[in-house]
Amino acid sequence: MRLVVALSAVLLCSAVSVQAQDFQKKHGEAEETIPPWGGDVEVGVVLSRGNTEATAVRTNAELKHELQDFRNKYFIQTLLQRNTQTNSATGEKEDNTTGQRVGLTAQSNYKFFRSDSSLFGRGAYLNDRFGAFREQSSVAVGYANRLYEEGQNYLDFETGPGMAYDKPSEGESNSGMIWYAAGNFEYHFSETSKFKQTLEYAISLDGHNTSYTSRSAVTAQINNQLALRLSLNIKYDSDVGVDKKSTDSETAASVVYSF
Repeated sequence: MRLVVALSAVLLCSAVSVQAQDFQKKHGEAEETIPPWGGDVEVGVVLSRGNTEATAVRTNAELKHELQDFRNKYFIQTLLQRNTQTNSATGEKEDNTTGQRVGLTAQSNYKFFRSDSSLFGRGAYLNDRFGAFREQSSVAVGYANRLYEEGQNYLDFETGPGMAYDKPSEGESNSGMIWYAAGNFEYHFSETSKFKQTLEYAISLDGHNTSYTSRSAVTAQINNQLALRLSLNIKYDSDVGVDKKSTDSETAASVVYSF
């Protein structure tokens, strides 16, 4: 049920994107003036051999659609990690999945009179088989503002109320009101390199889990479409199980395809 709610919010954001294009066409805007979809797909692979054989594949995809009246963005993340170890009793190799994660986020912003201020709606869902929480989903609405923009550089801030659902790896699930706040910053050092920082807070208003996510990335272009990326992701949850850590961090080097 919680997955249905989260995915419904994601589909709603997608519908807004289509309606945005129809809205612009009805108001006399030529179809060719609507910017194409843009974004990137990031793939990282880690292979370990020796006493422990391990393979980890990590993918992220970020899609953006900047319109005159709407700003739409989508973020998809996956992780699969498998370890191969030798059973000391039988001498046989055994494969075990030690990491499995899928996440989906969608957001649509409606700009006030095509200004820097906007209203946003956001839906997110995360399934982490080996994390402190097996499932987490949330929806939020609120006010957003582009505080700074110069060329390709920008700083966005957004905040508003919402609802969240958390299903821990052990114990009972809970849901309640949250206050959502986020900041997005992107700075281009040159035509071929950039830095991007995303901060997201989901503060529980009911005394349940409060979460914090940070995504930092430096990207260097190889050519028009391929790039290398170094990234650091940090996720904090305040209310985790006894045998779980509150903070997860992930450092990665990846190849990025931009379009």
